[in-house]
Amino acid sequence: MSGLRTGGAEMMLYKLLKSLAPSRCDPVIISLATGDRPAKLLRDLGIPVWELGLDASGPLGLPRAAVHGRRALRGFKPALISGWMYHGNLAAYLLGLGLRTPLLWNIRQSLNLAGEKPATRSVIRAGARLSSAPRRIVYVSAAAREQHRAIGYRDEAACVLPNGFEVEIFRRDPLERARMRHELGVGDDTCVIGHLARFHPMKDQLGLIEAARGVIGERADVLFLLAGAGLGDDNRQLAEAIRRSGLEGKVRLLGPTQQPHSLLSACDLFCLPSAWGEGFPNAVGEAMASELPCVVTSVGAGPELVGDTGLVVGPGDRAALAAALLQLIRVGAASRARLGKLARERIQACYSLPAVATRYAEVFDAALSAEIRAA
Repeated sequence: MSGLRTGGAEMMLYKLLKSLAPSRCDPVIISLATGDRPAKLLRDLGIPVWELGLDASGPLGLPRAAVHGRRALRGFKPALISGWMYHGNLAAYLLGLGLRTPLLWNIRQSLNLAGEKPATRSVIRAGARLSSAPRRIVYVSAAAREQHRAIGYRDEAACVLPNGFEVEIFRRDPLERARMRHELGVGDDTCVIGHLARFHPMKDQLGLIEAARGVIGERADVLFLLAGAGLGDDNRQLAEAIRRSGLEGKVRLLGPTQQPHSLLSACDLFCLPSAWGEGFPNAVGEAMASELPCVVTSVGAGPELVGDTGLVVGPGDRAALAAALLQLIRVGAASRARLGKLARERIQACYSLPAVATRYAEVFDAALSAEIRAA
């Protein structure tokens, strides 16, 4: 595991392990970096978590981390070693050398070498050279699979498994909607556009603020809510962008939330304007399960996930983003509600968490039995 700080890939690992029966999966997690909420949630499930702390020690801590990681593997005697994300995949390969334990990799994002740090680019290229080692390479989207195949990742053992969503948790709740909107001071006639993500250039929150300026210029009855790690009032970069755009009071920075389901119930639309690197966006699936039409960019599995229940624009096209949001605002509440119901039905039919967890268990079984078939 590359790390266990709050993010979509980390939370998907937690949800997956929570859904798998102990008789099918008895894991130990080795995280290269220190963790926060996902690490706690995994421990609350009774899963041992080893944090090697490379984010704090840097390269000088590699020998010590290797010793601790190897000790964890030898003590646990795993039947299968599974990497999770680029650095985790490489670490899984290195720590498993000489153990003769089947190896599986998970690639959780679409590919954009130019947008990655030099060290990460090196890890990605190393993965291509070593990609004959894992018995399975699990990609989060078909787009990610094709992108990695194009730079040399072995495709014979590849398969695509999407993220899964907890439809019993993420659903439209009228009582929570009323409570949250009252708490936020939002009237019934205001169209609330939500955004849930961590602060990162990949998520293009600055682009969303620029698009919001175009939306608010035509419709004053709109409010944008941005929530997630790093999206609080103390984010000077975003606060300054809001001020320069004249959007004070129209774009609110809420910071991290422990109640994403409640916040989504308070919204009327959802927007994730990813610029690159998106794999299979959890926040979009959760918004769809909450009956929200979504506007996404053509990055990763966003278009595949949304289907015909929302709108897709090109990454970085902020004018098109504003136009798509305005299109869904203009159709009115009744049409948005119909689209939202279709969105939830799509998640229930194609991306429910129990169904995805069952497919993961089947991939684990196939890797253990050395059934290497392209999927």
